[in-house]
Amino acid sequence: MIKVTDIAYARFTAPDLDVMETFLEDFGLVRSARTDTALYMRGRDPDHHLHITELAEESGFIGMAFKAASMEDLQTLADMDGASEVEEIDEPGGGYRVRITDPNGFQVETVFAIETLPPLPVKNDFKRNFGTDHQRKGELLRLQAGPCQAKRLGHIVINVKSCAVNDKFYKSHFGFLSSDECYDPDDEKELLVAFNRCDRGDMYVDHHTLLTVKSKETGFAHIAFEVDDINAIYLGNEHLTAKGYEHSWGIGRHILGSQIFDYWFDPWGHRVEHWTDGDLLNADSPTAVTPIKDALSSQWGVTVKDRRASLHSDYDPLKAGAE
Repeated sequence: MIKVTDIAYARFTAPDLDVMETFLEDFGLVRSARTDTALYMRGRDPDHHLHITELAEESGFIGMAFKAASMEDLQTLADMDGASEVEEIDEPGGGYRVRITDPNGFQVETVFAIETLPPLPVKNDFKRNFGTDHQRKGELLRLQAGPCQAKRLGHIVINVKSCAVNDKFYKSHFGFLSSDECYDPDDEKELLVAFNRCDRGDMYVDHHTLLTVKSKETGFAHIAFEVDDINAIYLGNEHLTAKGYEHSWGIGRHILGSQIFDYWFDPWGHRVEHWTDGDLLNADSPTAVTPIKDALSSQWGVTVKDRRASLHSDYDPLKAGAE
């Protein structure tokens, strides 16, 4: 087993790279590279890319990549059953990787030494006033409209036929820890939703980097990009609404993970999320067993009824065990 440090990127296919690039720019990403056959989009942070789209006749989800801590970890993973050898990445950003197929047929890349880029200037950088913590004094706040900047890729969610099988695979290969587990109230041994985080010891990390949801069919659920604050969430919402993109669910604040969220669809129906202000845990944080009704619900924001009506793609957490 190795312990991955974070998610690196997600990989998709689409029949039109121009359309995908336009959407992702409106969503707050920036092109880092483009070839005749692939598009690489970055966020504001130094990661070379967070989102890859390969040109193909049909749109789809290929898989995801996680970050390794060292070349030694890549070699350890390469020695496991079903894994590729350590490969030099022949794509913009370079680096090295090991590939393996997960129980759902998704490609999982583990990468190291991909080139980083200078961070991008912060849009709407301002001091904040919260309660008795007043940082902005004598300065007027005037926000610039437009796309909200995506900082980084925070997590990925996939629909799986067995959360238990996937938990065993991802923990035994990549060292994930359970943050929250939700079981079937009629069968306490049946895991319906599993929130997994990276194990970085004492370092605090996102509440979840990988979330699996039990479903009749395997498939992509969503990827989530971190933004600065709730101002960015609302600015992004207004910009995407004005551009005519399809909204999915939000704005609200989740129960598990606690992040403020807003979900949208890309032009081919892949769900993408803006989020901010999530929980941080470390290796000492205990695993919580949580009622299934709280798994993908919200502390405030749109109601479950509204959410059911808004989800009409293959991914519907209410149908995938969250009833």
